[in-house]
Amino acid sequence: MTIYSREFEDNIRDLLSNLYDYLKLVENPVARQLAEGHSGKERMGAIRGAVLAAIEDLRRGSATSPASRRNRLYHLLLLRYIEEQGTNAVLNRLALSERQYYREHQRALQTISRVIWDKYFAGAQAPEMLSLVGELEYLSVDRGQASFDAEAEIQAALRSTGAIARQREIDIRAEGAGAPVQLQISQPVFRQLVIYLLNDLMAGMPPGGQISIALTMEEGEPTIAFSSMAAAQDAWQRLGGDRTAMALMKSVNARLECEASRLMLRFQRKVHRVLIVDDNPDTIALFKRYLAKQPYQLLAAREEGEALSIAQGLPLLCVILDVMLPGADGWQILQRFKNHPSTADIPVLICSVLAMEELALSLGADGYLKKPPARDELLATLSEWSE
Repeated sequence: MTIYSREFEDNIRDLLSNLYDYLKLVENPVARQLAEGHSGKERMGAIRGAVLAAIEDLRRGSATSPASRRNRLYHLLLLRYIEEQGTNAVLNRLALSERQYYREHQRALQTISRVIWDKYFAGAQAPEMLSLVGELEYLSVDRGQASFDAEAEIQAALRSTGAIARQREIDIRAEGAGAPVQLQISQPVFRQLVIYLLNDLMAGMPPGGQISIALTMEEGEPTIAFSSMAAAQDAWQRLGGDRTAMALMKSVNARLECEASRLMLRFQRKVHRVLIVDDNPDTIALFKRYLAKQPYQLLAAREEGEALSIAQGLPLLCVILDVMLPGADGWQILQRFKNHPSTADIPVLICSVLAMEELALSLGADGYLKKPPARDELLATLSEWSE
């Protein structure tokens, strides 16, 4: 049975959308895995070759007319992502209505995700990583998490790794932060991330080595600096390909940087969750690109039930709501949000191709943007609610 996370499917969508963009591909964890063992230009060839092979696996018999239902998913992926044809051109070639196209597009993404998972990821490590992702998702759900003292957690991590440090004759020294640094992320994940990094760094050092740890605020971001390491660059490259380390860091909105003989683990102080309710995967992908490397986490729902479940279970900065949706439309979902005590205070931004700003505001929406909005326009609107 094929089992993979929603995040894996999102990574496949992002991989397909950026199949010819090297800078975007190197940030995609699925692409990195597909390119494992290759270097330079070979990496791009390996990634594209794997994707093309997976698409070919969907072809049934001879490739009949694109309009034929028999090979519809195969032709949709081939036209849209390999030949890079636009949405309108693809739906015309496939003789589909816009609604049919988006439904078939979602089926195609789910199918190709299953094929790639089974072909490249369902090996010996897959259950372990799946278990880790599930555990991190559980631990990272913010249900009113209390803030904690980061320095106290670092000291706890040092106590946990003390025995192995003495065994390996590694001297670890911690410098106090001065003023307390409070974080409001998953405390268990934070502590285990520090332990995991320390253990990896010690494993890569000869006996007699030294690691200095300093907790600071750099450019407004809480930062743990690991210094006095001759092989900091090697450690940074190694950890960048470590799936467990990357999963732990992503879970707490952290990133690892290297500067001379220092590794810096930087944490975004606060990340706002934004829910987009839209059944168009291209729109969701667009907003994901807009919010990349911004202090926002984008969640997506395609219909009313899913949207309400997310909104009632997680604190949200706002909801970006399309109007033309299957089942309950955006106007009905807006009323449901505004009339339910658990969601009434969440700002709702209507984003539609329909020029109906006055109607949106009269029905209780907190803002309106014409679809698709400009990136600066969207970020300006979100910043008003995140201040």
